[in-house]
Amino acid sequence: TRAAALAAVLALCRIRQRHVHADSMLAATCLTVLFVDPWAILDLGGWLSAAALWGASRVTRWTDHALGKGFGWRTLGSSIGATLATAPITAAGLGTVALAGLALNFLAIPLAAVAVPGVLASLLLYPLSVEVARAFAGGAGLALHLLELCALAGAAIPGGHASVEPGMSAALPWAATLGIALWVTAVRNTTAEAGRRLGWASTAVVWVGLARGTIGGSAASGGGLALHFLDVGQGDAAVVRTPSGHWVVIDAGPASERSDAGRRVVAPFLARQGVRSLDLVVVSHAHADHLGGVPAVLERFPAELVIEPGAMVADPRYAAFLSELEEAGIAWHPVRRGERFALDGVAFTILHPLPGWPGWGEDVNEDSVVLLVEYGAFQALLSGDAGFPAESAMAGSLRPVDLLKVGHHGSRGSTSDGWLSALRPKIAVVSVGRNEYGHPSPSVLARLLRHDTEVRRTDLDGTISVTTDGVRMTVRSRGRTATYDVR
Repeated sequence: TRAAALAAVLALCRIRQRHVHADSMLAATCLTVLFVDPWAILDLGGWLSAAALWGASRVTRWTDHALGKGFGWRTLGSSIGATLATAPITAAGLGTVALAGLALNFLAIPLAAVAVPGVLASLLLYPLSVEVARAFAGGAGLALHLLELCALAGAAIPGGHASVEPGMSAALPWAATLGIALWVTAVRNTTAEAGRRLGWASTAVVWVGLARGTIGGSAASGGGLALHFLDVGQGDAAVVRTPSGHWVVIDAGPASERSDAGRRVVAPFLARQGVRSLDLVVVSHAHADHLGGVPAVLERFPAELVIEPGAMVADPRYAAFLSELEEAGIAWHPVRRGERFALDGVAFTILHPLPGWPGWGEDVNEDSVVLLVEYGAFQALLSGDAGFPAESAMAGSLRPVDLLKVGHHGSRGSTSDGWLSALRPKIAVVSVGRNEYGHPSPSVLARLLRHDTEVRRTDLDGTISVTTDGVRMTVRSRGRTATYDVR
């Protein structure tokens, strides 16, 4: 619709010998689209279409003035402009920026220039001649198929796209990059002026990066132990960084045909921390909201060992996961209560499950791996989806902890008064998203309040990061930072 409106307005301007201003014409055609379909304002494709055309025309005006109007310069300007103009939108909405498009657009832009008019011509000619319209449609279809092949080739290029956690915070760096590009390529700038501005902008970016690394650092930097409870929606995903920089992943969120939290959230988080490999992956149990994203993480980051409860489940996803581990040559171990291992002075102890306990095999949730993490005087308990039965089975082996990852997303069948009386946590983390189950249950939140435990929730607080030197712990989340002495 936008292309048809653009063609009509451009033709009318040419017939009436009017001067064509690209931005005004694009604005008029976008308003035409909204007049036809007001709900298009909520369509991601519509935003990408308009932004790409605006960015391409905006930067091309500078290349025409400063570099020349040859095919190579115009295509380069269009490619840079379209990629940077759409980057904040794709970062916020899709969690990715296709940097490979900078090169692929040298093929894609000419193909689109053939395909879009071909589609429009076939629609206009169909009432007059079906055969002629079919011929145009066939040619346009070939160009569209070639565009699809370009996209598939770009997706296969290693490092061809930057993965980020979707949201407005992901869009901000790309919006700043777009702003710098617009400043550098102001239409009247010469190449010398553009180079000078690019130099100043690059210097400013370097200083900002150095300042961020010097002033305070991030929750993931520095020595000590760091635990990150990632916002993956209705599921669980946690990442542990040991003092010397070894990495452990504990669950990786849900996965479905439409979305994979491992690919969308966990892997980008690890990539931003500079992770190249994982020492350990813990799968608390075989449910999709915990196991689902793990395969995508293992595709990006090789792991030395995967541990899980070893409770056999009649689930094709679980069986396929074990098969993939074997094919990839990744060691797998079913853990049992009492097993203990250490990385960089951080101790990991398995408190559950114990095969043969009265509830073994009855409920996958109750057979979850319950993991105690200790560093200095700091202790954190990550309880998977364990509920009242598993909590009762562990009653004799509990001692106070500083942090509790609440079981089963705050289900009413978990986190009993007896459990909280034994653990006495200062902080409770609830990994939860929009759901139909009423998680976290008001009764669980009330019990935590009675036990003087501060609650942080990933659905309200975003990713929750905990750092500790073994004497004090600092808890950071969206808009809140607090420091506590540990036991």
